[in-house]
Amino acid sequence: MNTDGNGAVTSFLAVWGAILSSITFGWALYKDLRDKAKISLTAQLRRIGQREGDGAWFASEPSLNIRGLGDELFIVVSVTNVGRRRMNWRGLGGTYRTAVDGRSSFVISARELPKMLEEQDSHSEFTAVEKQFGTGNVKGIQIWDGAGRKWHVSKRDMKRLWKDIEKYAQPPEKQTEPDQRI
Repeated sequence: MNTDGNGAVTSFLAVWGAILSSITFGWALYKDLRDKAKISLTAQLRRIGQREGDGAWFASEPSLNIRGLGDELFIVVSVTNVGRRRMNWRGLGGTYRTAVDGRSSFVISARELPKMLEEQDSHSEFTAVEKQFGTGNVKGIQIWDGAGRKWHVSKRDMKRLWKDIEKYAQPPEKQTEPDQRI
């Protein structure tokens, strides 16, 4: 009986099993790390109005002059769940550059939070542009979920938001871009 042949087959099967189990473990780990809530978060300056026919609410660029659109400016924070797990959006707020009344952060009163966002669901919340946003003291805007995880509006979106606030928060006669009638 040749024991060397059986030893080679046993060694090959042991190595093959170790390779397959390592690949399976790596794949399971990869899937588990990917299998979480992932969101797309934006903040934009908008004016909000109501359509005449059906009364539906809509948000528009501040430069557009659309029938039914109000004059007040709002910051609209939109969240889309682009991950594979649902996400429970619990709150909306931000941080100050320098503390105001001894506080370094603030909470924005949301109309429809908490909100469960399933895969590919989206939801928007808005708040009026107040003095705190016009002064440039707000460092960032963030949201948080039920587990306490926080997501921040990107620096690029914050810069664009500040630029729009500076441009459109001034009286209409001083705006640099003429209104368009639609």
